[in-house]
Amino acid sequence: MKKNISIDYDELLTFVPYKYPNFLVEKVIKFKKNKYIKSLKSVCRDDFFLSGHFFKNPIYPGVLIVEFLAQSAIILLYKSDKKNYKKTFYLAKINFAKFLSTVKPENIMIGKIYIVKNILNSYVFYCKVFVKSKIVCITSFICIKK
Repeated sequence: MKKNISIDYDELLTFVPYKYPNFLVEKVIKFKKNKYIKSLKSVCRDDFFLSGHFFKNPIYPGVLIVEFLAQSAIILLYKSDKKNYKKTFYLAKINFAKFLSTVKPENIMIGKIYIVKNILNSYVFYCKVFVKSKIVCITSFICIKK
């Protein structure tokens, strides 16, 4: 039986091209090489962008939910092949994004990201975000490797 592979924040910082405040993934909960990744992001009341985003009733911006998923997808690609450490990945296209519910301060987002297809240097992903077992976002996007 294989154990779940988790990656904490300090380890993530050793190989991802992001740093605070732009790095949104706090922890990788589960990972399967070339298949999927499950990651976590806690939404904090003092995140700088919440102070002005619907300031009377703050919600986490949808574009940052997609960014959280894209960063998670790139972590999956880095951890699936050590050769990728020398490469840069870019979000090339958002095929669709559906926001089914709002994400509020103090929520914990769990992202589930799956590789659907790999063609040359392009990767197609399908993703869902959950808050308390409720789906709040479904999206698909393409990342490219340069």
